[in-house]
Amino acid sequence: MKKLNVTDIRIDGGTQIRKQLNNDKVTEYAEQMKDGEIFPAITVFFDGSDHWLASGFHRYFANKQIGNTVIDCDVKEGTVRNARLFAFGANGHGLPHTSEENRQIVLEMSQDSEWKNWTNAQIAKHIHISAMTVGRIKKAMQIEEADEKKYINKHGKEATINTKNLGKKTTKPESKPESKPAPESKPDDDRIKELSYTIEELADENTLLKDKIAIGQWNASEIEKIDIEDVVADLREQLRIAHIEINSLRDSRDMFQNRHAEAVKIINAMKKKYKVKD
Repeated sequence: MKKLNVTDIRIDGGTQIRKQLNNDKVTEYAEQMKDGEIFPAITVFFDGSDHWLASGFHRYFANKQIGNTVIDCDVKEGTVRNARLFAFGANGHGLPHTSEENRQIVLEMSQDSEWKNWTNAQIAKHIHISAMTVGRIKKAMQIEEADEKKYINKHGKEATINTKNLGKKTTKPESKPESKPAPESKPDDDRIKELSYTIEELADENTLLKDKIAIGQWNASEIEKIDIEDVVADLREQLRIAHIEINSLRDSRDMFQNRHAEAVKIINAMKKKYKVKD
């Protein structure tokens, strides 16, 4: 956490994703600030020279409206490009992006040299919409898909999937009916992997929406709701890690049980061979 002067925070780097601010929300925040309510820090990215506002434009202008000269900031290292990418996914709290704004984000990410390689599920997770919605937006805008997509696999590592032949049937050349597809060409496996990942993302999104609905029905202030949402998200992550550890322990248990069973078979076979009595 760091306090920055309002004049030191740049807002002209294209990091404001919304077409326009909600002035009523700015005024609402300003009134709550006057009443002493504490708001979360805004997020800025520092590139070594400038501080770029990435998230918290309504809070930024609410502070200016009541004459505050310094603002609490969560300062991250990164360029204005990093700030813009962060801004794409910064609608988890407060006002969600509109459908038009989401379309613009998907369009921009699909035209970027790096972000266009993200899968629909990965884009959806980042900007808090469904993978199906991302697909519909791309289809409506006739956005051409990249041949290779990047995604985070179930082990939490970045992987690449070739989508060029997804959904296409492979046929053997007529002149060489005995030939087989090259081992590295597995469109069905790639498609299954992509669909499995999408299903996992949709399940996570469904859980997230259930949490948001439950929190939204709670009779509490917006700040309290934000706080409890962070707590719930943290508990969900702890639960996810616990499941991974449990599955790992279960696999180890199964392995040792199999080894034990094999050892028992070998011992019984040796006893029978050498006629050893218990």
